[in-house]
Amino acid sequence: MKNKVSLLFLLLLGCAPISDRNDFFTEQIPSTGILETKPQNYPAGYAVDFETDSIVSLDEYPDFEYDMKMLAWRIMDEKTGSYGGRPVIFLWGDETKDRKAKALNVSEYAGIGLGAEGFVEFKEVTLAMQSALQADGVFPMDPNNEELYPWKDGYIILDEAELLEAYQVLVIGDKGVRLPESSSPVWLIKTAEGNFFKWQHIERQGGGHVPIRWYRFKGYEIN
Repeated sequence: MKNKVSLLFLLLLGCAPISDRNDFFTEQIPSTGILETKPQNYPAGYAVDFETDSIVSLDEYPDFEYDMKMLAWRIMDEKTGSYGGRPVIFLWGDETKDRKAKALNVSEYAGIGLGAEGFVEFKEVTLAMQSALQADGVFPMDPNNEELYPWKDGYIILDEAELLEAYQVLVIGDKGVRLPESSSPVWLIKTAEGNFFKWQHIERQGGGHVPIRWYRFKGYEIN
């Protein structure tokens, strides 16, 4: 009888799946939140502090020490006639600051998958990834300077190509904010405090709602 029970137990184990592709979400639940980027309502944008799982409006809390912020400038390009919101993501600090956040597109750098499956797949921060992390460059313009960039009918008069070129000094910038979830890369973020997180922009929804997810990697020394 004992041998039959043991055999039955082994057969049941053999029938069970070895791994669940979504086990990350059941065993290591990520934090999620919404960034609001509608420039008419939130000109300063929204910001997230990964360390405390906090998301706030920078119009309401301008001194909030975020790890990442997202906003949109509502521009009108008089040369091309193009107008509308131009979303962008900034990390805390930049390459000239002592305290700064850094980021790396691990989907591009390490072949990590895209979308929800890629987020699940990313489970280890290698030394090579840590060495490849980058801080934002110095942003070369201030669209809020009305002397340089006047307003007309609720839009900033600004050359779109100039703005998009400025975005290129940013690690994330506008590289991940116009994609559906299935095409969204996974990013490694190192906060100014030295902790590691994986982060993903999920999608853009109507009205400027931008859902995001993040998760802190445990067991990595702060350096």
